[in-house]
Amino acid sequence: MVKKLYLIALLVFLIDRIFKIIFIENEFFIFKFSLNTGAAFGLLKNFNTFLIFFGIIVIGIILYHRNEKKLQVGMGFLLGGVVSNVLDRIFYHGVIDYIHLDFINNVFNLADVANVIGALILACHFWKE
Repeated sequence: MVKKLYLIALLVFLIDRIFKIIFIENEFFIFKFSLNTGAAFGLLKNFNTFLIFFGIIVIGIILYHRNEKKLQVGMGFLLGGVVSNVLDRIFYHGVIDYIHLDFINNVFNLADVANVIGALILACHFWKE
């Protein structure tokens, strides 16, 4: 059911955008603004244009396979996270991160978490087949 994909993607996107708006100017506990010009774990710093195009390709692949019912949940998480981060890259020239975990020296956002969840769900699905 395609609606499940879009509902999950919309929820991830909206919650991430709300958090980004809140924490771009406010700090609370582990939540504070940071602009990431690379990908996860500091990879590909300053490759913003490449990462925008890569994100658009991922979005296209998800939309192409949107009718595959078994992949809906994983693709929904991934779609919401990728769209949110691609918009950041276009408008801010980097991704707005707001979750700082100093004990593991990492900064990320809800879209990143959704991308990992979506990728793990899809990997588990393909592993079973």
